[in-house]
Amino acid sequence: MSASSTNTTSTNVDAINTLKYSRILFIQVWCFTMFSFGTVGHILSIYVFTRRSLYSNPCAKYFLASAVVGLIVVYTFVPLRLLQVVYKIDAFASSDAMCRILSWLSNWIKALPSWFIVLACADRFVCSSSSATTRAWSSIRVVTRATLLTILVVGLADVHIAFYNRLSTASSCAIVPGTYTTFYGIFNLFIFGLGPPVCMFTFGLLAIRNVRQSVRRIIPNHTPTGTQNQVQHRQKATDRQLMQMMIVQSMFFILTGTPNSFYFFCSSAVSNVVLDALQTVRLSLIASVTTFLTNGGACMSFYVFTLSSQLFRRELIRLFNYHRQIMQVIITVTRNNQIQPI
Repeated sequence: MSASSTNTTSTNVDAINTLKYSRILFIQVWCFTMFSFGTVGHILSIYVFTRRSLYSNPCAKYFLASAVVGLIVVYTFVPLRLLQVVYKIDAFASSDAMCRILSWLSNWIKALPSWFIVLACADRFVCSSSSATTRAWSSIRVVTRATLLTILVVGLADVHIAFYNRLSTASSCAIVPGTYTTFYGIFNLFIFGLGPPVCMFTFGLLAIRNVRQSVRRIIPNHTPTGTQNQVQHRQKATDRQLMQMMIVQSMFFILTGTPNSFYFFCSSAVSNVVLDALQTVRLSLIASVTTFLTNGGACMSFYVFTLSSQLFRRELIRLFNYHRQIMQVIITVTRNNQIQPI
């Protein structure tokens, strides 16, 4: 009986060590991947959305805001989490005040890209409306105000996190156990996990309905010229590509944001259950995977845009061709300067 108990304990210890190593390895690989791919992706996204063909488009402005915030996530909270888990340099645990502030800021900033995509979806809805008054809401002035208002509202909605994240006796920054854990799971599920995707799909479907109604609408006594036809065709093609990017991006946010919300909701259900060491490590691994997966929506949007939009790919090709031409000019000038007359 004693030998059997010893073997079981040894097996549990090996399993616990394996799970701990798997957790650290996953976080290390994921953070380095998000940092490298996110840096390249967001810089290229910022370049594309500031091009002449998209710069004056309100929807592209929301995508640009999402890319800028995503770059902030890549350069701040991804390294902080990597240092915290892998290298045991925990800025969150440096003091109780830092625990509260950084927890609030990380949740606040990570939520912004998805809500900016919601604004992009809403812009597609209003700009495709048959009402001129509604279409007036699709403007650069509205973009600036809506972006600032969204930043403020999301920050205020997450402010409770600063009051219920504390430095524990084990010198770790964690959510206060109890009723708040259940509330946070539900809050995270609807505000971060399901809220933005549901809003994206709602505005997206309404925009598609408006587009279909505008196609059926016949304008009497109006025959557009050839130039007007070209402008309208180009504008419709741009709107269609932006709508396609919007739909694919919303699906991507669902896949990356929802699992963590469900984890908090389920973990709160077992918060009063006494778990052994192996079960605790398993939950820790699941928590890490789902938590770091949420960064994917903020860090990998460029690759979603590239795969879903021909317009986005065309602007990238123009960028690469432009830099190739510059390199060719530099090489030609360098060679000519090296040829000295006799």
